[in-house]
Amino acid sequence: MNKIIIGLMLAILIFPGCQNQNKVNDEDKIPKILDELIIENNVPGINLSIIYKNGKQTNYSAGVADTSTKVPLTTQHVMFSGSIGKTYAVAILMQLVDEGKIDLEEKFITYFPDNQWLKRLPNINDITVEMLLQHTTGLPRYIENQAVWDTLKASPDKIWTYEDRLSNIYDSEPVHEADKGWAYSDTNYILLGMLIEKITGSYYYDEVENRILKPYGLTYTYPAITREINNLPTGYSDLGDFFRMPGVVVVDGKYAFNPQMEWTGGGMVSTTSDLAKWSKLYFEGELFSPELLTKITTPNSNGIEIDKGLSYGTGSFIYNTKFGKAYGHTGFVPGFVSIFAYYPDKRIAVALQVNCDYAKKKMELTEYLDWVFVGG
Repeated sequence: MNKIIIGLMLAILIFPGCQNQNKVNDEDKIPKILDELIIENNVPGINLSIIYKNGKQTNYSAGVADTSTKVPLTTQHVMFSGSIGKTYAVAILMQLVDEGKIDLEEKFITYFPDNQWLKRLPNINDITVEMLLQHTTGLPRYIENQAVWDTLKASPDKIWTYEDRLSNIYDSEPVHEADKGWAYSDTNYILLGMLIEKITGSYYYDEVENRILKPYGLTYTYPAITREINNLPTGYSDLGDFFRMPGVVVVDGKYAFNPQMEWTGGGMVSTTSDLAKWSKLYFEGELFSPELLTKITTPNSNGIEIDKGLSYGTGSFIYNTKFGKAYGHTGFVPGFVSIFAYYPDKRIAVALQVNCDYAKKKMELTEYLDWVFVGG
């Protein structure tokens, strides 16, 4: 027995990582792992979808959609994907680059020469399209203005315009000089949405529908433009006073505020299975040129090691995980969190969604995936 134990220890020391990086947990173990994650993190429910190298997709659901009625969460439920929605905007913009209609190195303001209110945004004359994609503009996050959340509480049905959002950072100080640092900001992607609509001459969500959802069969992915969304589970929030959110953000199928506010900063709902399909499409280069995919998945010069094991490219985070390198993005809206990821060495796509916003109190969402693939 001692020899066996010593042999195993030597194997682990000599081949670090081999015990957990080359083999995915057996599929029949995953439901139990999800149950353990629910208990470990005290969350109501988790949906998970995995697409393997051979194209096989497996979908899982654990926990409840409503803690009071104990209605089970199912794979048919849709959830807000939060900032993962930015990747749809990235895909469309990259297609427009491939079509020669947008230049990544062009100053953003040159596309809007007659817009006077844009000139009140910090750094605006120095910001290129690429900087917006890479979060290197220095633009503050408009959603960090308390007035935004006060408005959402007072006028939950409000339909937000470009200027409604961006006026919250008029005449403010930049976080840093343009292209002299990295700071994640939803503001960048609101500007990209404006650019997409300017260049295409059409409604952003029509572009999403015609370029992505219909051609690639994402039939359970929808624009988040109404408070009433079919098959939306109850979402639970613990955000504190700043966000002005109730503890239960979905009542009788109605969300606490109009999610249209998110727009190109997020702005989508989907089943977790569709979200995994989107991960595979986005990171396997189905939608734009290989050169642009490389740009998406390569850390930008200001986005290298923005946190331990975390870098940012041009529309994607790059994670170092127990299961190997992954590309992906997380998403948050009050009451919901999501992650989608793609492991290029293994060609595995995955998505995970939780119907609460406090799922990260004990572990990061990448750690949830680590539990699924290699164990806790």
